[in-house]
Amino acid sequence: MTDGTQEGADLRGFLEAAGRSFTDAQGTLIGDILPQPPALAISDAELEVKAAMGQNGGGTLAFQPLSAADVRSGGISPGLVSSVRVRFVATAGEPPSVVAPTRSTEEVIATVRQREDVVVLDNILGGLDIRSVFVAESQRWLVTAIDAQGRIVREVVVPDQPEEG
Repeated sequence: MTDGTQEGADLRGFLEAAGRSFTDAQGTLIGDILPQPPALAISDAELEVKAAMGQNGGGTLAFQPLSAADVRSGGISPGLVSSVRVRFVATAGEPPSVVAPTRSTEEVIATVRQREDVVVLDNILGGLDIRSVFVAESQRWLVTAIDAQGRIVREVVVPDQPEEG
């Protein structure tokens, strides 16, 4: 390898593969446990490879990975061994876009309060506390009706579009 005529691994291909491996490892660490990927999981990782450097037949930089046994066998001078260090530094991803609702909380709650099933439950249970939460990812409202004992007695998903009529 040191005379520049032997073929070795393409350095650019190796670096790209190392980057993909770090990215895959980060994805494996995160898995499906989060509905939205965090900004980063692996913030810093390093890979070091001992290699003999040279050029391949196409004139691009190439390297031949070496093991400690290769150097100890005496066939390779330790002075000709190079260290290739790959440092992977994750950066924060783009924040998710924030989608603002088109309807107000009060409007959504008023719409649900008018539903026949909610009116009946409200009369039977002597009053309901109705709360709503906007879910930006699906552009819908999750509306929950709670009785006086704190039990959820009805949950309704309401689209964010205003009622037609």
